[in-house]
Amino acid sequence: MSKIKIAIADDQLLFIQGLKMILEQDPTLEVSFFAQNGKVFLEKLMAQPDMADIVLLDLEMPVMDGVKVLLEIIANNYPIKVIILTSHYNDGMIIKLLDEGAAGFLAKNEDPDVVIETIRQVHQKSFYINNYILQLIRNRRLFGKKRTTQQDLTKRESEILTLICEEKTNKEIADKLYLSARTVEGHRQNILEKTGCKNTVGLVIYAIEHHIIDINISRYH
Repeated sequence: MSKIKIAIADDQLLFIQGLKMILEQDPTLEVSFFAQNGKVFLEKLMAQPDMADIVLLDLEMPVMDGVKVLLEIIANNYPIKVIILTSHYNDGMIIKLLDEGAAGFLAKNEDPDVVIETIRQVHQKSFYINNYILQLIRNRRLFGKKRTTQQDLTKRESEILTLICEEKTNKEIADKLYLSARTVEGHRQNILEKTGCKNTVGLVIYAIEHHIIDINISRYH
C-alpha cells in the first residue's frame, strides 16, 4: 500500500521535527518535504506538484502566511489537500478558510492520534469536519449568515450534491443514477460554479446551510 505523502509548512523547525517524528511512527505516512515559510513551500510545490498529497499548513509564517498559500493552491488548482494548523481558533477565520478551500483544521496542541485520524479522513474523503466546525456551520445557518448563491440548483444537481455529501465517488453516483461518470463530473462542476464552492468541504457546508442534508456528525467520522 502506498504511503500518504505529507508536507509541513511551519516557521518553527522544532515543531516540524517533532511532528515529522510523530507522523512517521505510522508506517502508512511519510513527510515528503517541509518549508519554514509560505514562499519556499510554494516554490517546492510548483517545482513538483505531486510531492505531497496533503499539506499541514501553519497560518502564521514569515514572508508568506498560510492564508495566501491556501489561496495560491486553490487558484492554481494544485493537487494537494490543505489542513490548516493554528495555535488559536478564530471562528470567522475557520469558516472563511473552509469556504476558500481548506479541507480541515487542527489545533497545534492537538492529540497525535487526532492529527493522524484527520490526515486519514482528508486523504480518503477530501475533507474532515469535526464537532467544533460542525457547530460553527450550525450557528451560521441559524443566524442567517449562510453563503448565498446566484443560481438555484436543479433537482438532479441537488440529488447529486446529496450523494457527494454521502461520500460517494463519481462512479458510485453514476451507477446509482444510471448516468455516465462524465455526466456526473459535469454536474459536479456545475454545482461548484453555482454555489461558489471551491471543494467538497465547501459543498458539504453549502448543503447543510441550505437544508439539502441533515446535520449529523457521525457521517463525517
